[in-house]
Amino acid sequence: MLGVAGLLAVHFVLASTSIRHKCSTFDEVAHLTRGYAWWQLDDKRLAPNHPPLSQAWAALPLLDDGLRFPGRSQRAWYESNVFALGKQFFYSVGNDPEAMLGQARRMTILLSVITGAVVFWWSRKLFGTAGGFVSLVLYCFSPTVLANGRLVTTEMCVALFFLLAVGGIWWVLHDVRPASVLASSAALAGLFLSKMSAVLIIPMGLAMMIVRLLSGKALPVTFGNQRCVAGKPKMVLVFVAVMVFYVLTVWVAIWAAFDFRYQAMVHAEPGRDRFFAPRPPPAGTGVWEYQGRGIPNVAAAVERARELRVLPEAYLYSFLFTMQAARGRDAFLNGDRRMTGWWYFFPLCFLYKVPLPTMGVIVAAVAAVAAGRSPPHNGSGVVKGSSGRRLLGGLYRTAPLWVLMATYWGFAVSSNLNIGHRHLMPTFAPMFIACGAAAGWLDVSRRWLRLVVPALLGLLAVCALSIWPHYLAYFNTVAGGPSNGYRHVVDSSLDWGQDLPGLKRWLDDNASGERVYLSYFGTGSQQRCGITADPLPSPLPESGTGDYRLTAGLYCISATRLQQVYLLATSEWTEEMEKGYRRRLPEMLQFEQTPNEEDTRAALIKAKGGTFKKRFKAFQELRFGRLCAYLRQREPDAHVGYSIFIYRLTDQEIDKALHGPLPKAVR
Repeated sequence: MLGVAGLLAVHFVLASTSIRHKCSTFDEVAHLTRGYAWWQLDDKRLAPNHPPLSQAWAALPLLDDGLRFPGRSQRAWYESNVFALGKQFFYSVGNDPEAMLGQARRMTILLSVITGAVVFWWSRKLFGTAGGFVSLVLYCFSPTVLANGRLVTTEMCVALFFLLAVGGIWWVLHDVRPASVLASSAALAGLFLSKMSAVLIIPMGLAMMIVRLLSGKALPVTFGNQRCVAGKPKMVLVFVAVMVFYVLTVWVAIWAAFDFRYQAMVHAEPGRDRFFAPRPPPAGTGVWEYQGRGIPNVAAAVERARELRVLPEAYLYSFLFTMQAARGRDAFLNGDRRMTGWWYFFPLCFLYKVPLPTMGVIVAAVAAVAAGRSPPHNGSGVVKGSSGRRLLGGLYRTAPLWVLMATYWGFAVSSNLNIGHRHLMPTFAPMFIACGAAAGWLDVSRRWLRLVVPALLGLLAVCALSIWPHYLAYFNTVAGGPSNGYRHVVDSSLDWGQDLPGLKRWLDDNASGERVYLSYFGTGSQQRCGITADPLPSPLPESGTGDYRLTAGLYCISATRLQQVYLLATSEWTEEMEKGYRRRLPEMLQFEQTPNEEDTRAALIKAKGGTFKKRFKAFQELRFGRLCAYLRQREPDAHVGYSIFIYRLTDQEIDKALHGPLPKAVR
């Protein structure tokens, strides 16, 4: 259909053009490096923390480009440090990172287009052609989908395969035949090769099976001759047989992805080569033991699987790595910081980052179901039968959608890992499909009521076009719009390091010989963008030379850094921090005022003892934290993509920030 092709083409154009002038987001460097290595190298050590399908898919266009891979006689390779190797692969060995990213991102956008086609097909099947178009418009203009459906990450791939997997299982539960079994098996294999959250398909599948059994309908089974299986015990036996086939298919697919080889590393030497860990394991502790800390039952199960070689070594380590990461991570929400998150983190992300017109269509869909106006229609647009039967019938037909959303939302709400709205991606496609029910209002007698859903969809398109190309930074009016997003959430919900090129353009147009300071959260290359700036917090080179004073100039600070995530323990300036800062201040002022000569600085560092470098680092972090506490009290002078904030500060303002009282920031 031309309308479907046109909407998907618009979606493709919006996604591809909006990312054209954005640099790599934080994780893309690692994902694409790992995907390229997966095809080109026999060694599979670059495992954490996801299975390889999405990365390998994204890297496909790069295989014939003659790219150079970093040398493997180095510590980063021995320690499987894909981020360190990724920075070399992108910026140090002569490759063209913009061309690499452009090709790889288009592969992800292709997955997004395929998902959109599935959304339309499924919604049309449930709610007719009008319902299909309602769902497709919601999908194509969703800022969340446009933001994450264009990046070399796992989100789009796993969202597609969750949708295909629940759909395939629901098909099998109603029609057991070679086509349904093989298609659903392929979807499950793709899911388990996309992300470790694939294990959620197990409770989803069981829930759908229970719903199917409660329906009491006979089960058609077609292998050669068709016959109908009646009675719950016999149907359960059929489903168990299919499940055994599923397990075998997924198991073989995982082994095939790892070349049917258990050992991940080739030519590894004991004591030298190991899997990656975010921090070096303590002396005498291996990475497996280190990743199993605090989760003894999981660690014991993985160790047993290693002994039996149930799955490839790299897949088992990825699973253990993921389970360790799921225990918690530094997260930010509305000024608060926690390592174990909040149960309401994802509900608030949804409230802040989903356009209000989309919420309006959700309400319209629910109202249509309640009023019995959701398709299938008769001539008047009202479903025949009692209201109870209409409701139960609608819930049954849409059971895979509700099961996927309910299970995934339950998992998200209970999760300790609250670092990004993107983790809700698998719930968006089924939500948009279910919203096809809102098409029931398109043929009512009252004209104004017929126009509500089209008007909401039009407003959604306006939202998507108005925020272009900054889809990652979309926030609705409940959150105060994109300019206030950083007050609510940061990291991959807003600031993933994507706006360095935009910062370069802003500086070229607005910085007139001023000193520039930069605190950047991301893996983009400042040198490749041509940005010359003093880093914040300031590192101390071996020579000890450098001007570490903060003076008048332009202060460019990523939103994640402004909120001190991954830096200080809290986002607010506390009395304890103030005491630590004041205690170190005299010594650091003395160091800054020492002549900027290598011999003089080296002698002073030596005289101050072996812990001076640690004290210097702690002071720089505290000073930057105090500066950010001051800056959060005022509006920025400018921003780049809503993710990098720019403050033009005078010497008087710097003095006030570093030495004056901060009554609003101290608690």
